[in-house]
Amino acid sequence: MEFFAHLLLITGFVGILHSYVTYPLFWLVFRRSKPAQTMGNARRTTLKKVSVVVAAHNEESHIERRVQNLLGCDYPRDLMEIIIASDGSTDRTASLVRALTSASTSLRLLDYPVRRGKVSVLNDACQEATGDVLVFSDANVDFQPQAIRELVHALDAPMVGCVCGRLIFRVKKGAAHEESEGLYWALETWLKRHEGAAGCLLGANGAIYAMPRQLWESCPPDTIIDDFFIPMRLMMKGRKTVYAPAAIAEEDLPPKAADEFGRRIRIGAGNFQALTRCLPMLNPSVGLAAWAFFSHKVLRWLGPFFMIFIAAGTLLWLLLGSSLALPLLFGQAVFYAAAWAGWRWPTISGPVRKITGTAHHFTAMNFALLLGFFRWLKGSQKAAWNRTQRN
Repeated sequence: MEFFAHLLLITGFVGILHSYVTYPLFWLVFRRSKPAQTMGNARRTTLKKVSVVVAAHNEESHIERRVQNLLGCDYPRDLMEIIIASDGSTDRTASLVRALTSASTSLRLLDYPVRRGKVSVLNDACQEATGDVLVFSDANVDFQPQAIRELVHALDAPMVGCVCGRLIFRVKKGAAHEESEGLYWALETWLKRHEGAAGCLLGANGAIYAMPRQLWESCPPDTIIDDFFIPMRLMMKGRKTVYAPAAIAEEDLPPKAADEFGRRIRIGAGNFQALTRCLPMLNPSVGLAAWAFFSHKVLRWLGPFFMIFIAAGTLLWLLLGSSLALPLLFGQAVFYAAAWAGWRWPTISGPVRKITGTAHHFTAMNFALLLGFFRWLKGSQKAAWNRTQRN
C-alpha cells in the first residue's frame, strides 16, 4: 500500500511538473528561437496565389467585418481567393456574403444547406480552392495587414508542410480571466516559438495557419480538432511545422471564463481522439518531435489524471499515518480553495486575483479535459461545433 501511494504521488507530481516546468526549461537551456522574419524579406518572396478558407456557422455578426478585413490585407487582390463556406447557417451569414460577392471577384460563397461540421466543410471547400496555398482562418478573427504575406514566406523553407501564425487575444480590461488566460497563453506562445524554430510545432491554431494545397488530404469526417490533426499528419509524413510570429491574427476572448468552458470540453475530447491517431509520433525514432509531443501535449492531456493521482496518494498516506500527509493535504486544500475563489469572485482585484485566477484557470482547464475524455470515450462528441460568445 505504501509503495502504491508513493507511485501515485511521484507519477502525479512528475507528470505535471515536467509538462509545465522542466519541459519549458529544456527549451530555455538547449535552444533559442530564430529571429522573426521581417516584412522586407517577406516582400522579396515570390508570391503565390492563396485561397483563404473560412468555415462559418451562424456568423452574421462577424462575417462582413471578416471579409472586409481579408480584402484589406497587404496581398495582391489578383492572387487572393476568399472562400466563405457556410455550414448549414440558419441566420443571414450566407445572404450577407452573397451580397458582398457582387463587389469583389476575390470572394466566393459555398453555401452548404445541411450542417455537417467544420471538417466536412473544409474537405469540400479545399477541393474547390484554386490557390497554390491554403490559408485557414475563423470568422471571428482579424488578420493584421502583413499576415498572409508572412505565411506564404514561411512556406518557402525546405520541407515545411504547415505554418502557424501568431494569435493575439484582445482582452477587455478587468475581464474575469484576463490574467489567468494571459499567463497560460504567454507560455503557449513562448513554446510555439521554440518548437516552431525546430520545425516541430505541435499543431496549429485554427485562427491562422497555412499549407501548400498540393499537400492537402481530406480528413476523416469525425475529426474534432482539425487544426491539430492536419499539421500532425504532415509531420508524420516527414514535413516540418513552423511558427511565423509576424503573421498575426487578433481575436476577442469570451467576456466570461464560463463561456469558454464548453469549447474546452470539446477540445479535450478532440485531444484524446488525436492521441489515438497520432501514436506514431511517440516513436523515439521521430526524434525531437516525439519528445515535444510527449512532453507538451500527452502529459498535458493527462493532467487531470495526475491531479487525481496526487489526491489519491495523499489520502493513502493519511491512512498510513505518514507525517507528510497533512502538509500535502493542506497544500491541496489551499490550492483548490483559491481555484474556488477565482470562480466565485472573478472580478476580485489586486495581486490576489492573479493567484486565484491562475488556480481557477488551471483547475477548470483540467476539469474540462477530464469531461472531454469521458465524452471521447463514449463517442458522444460530434464534429459540428457551436460558436462561442465573444465581446
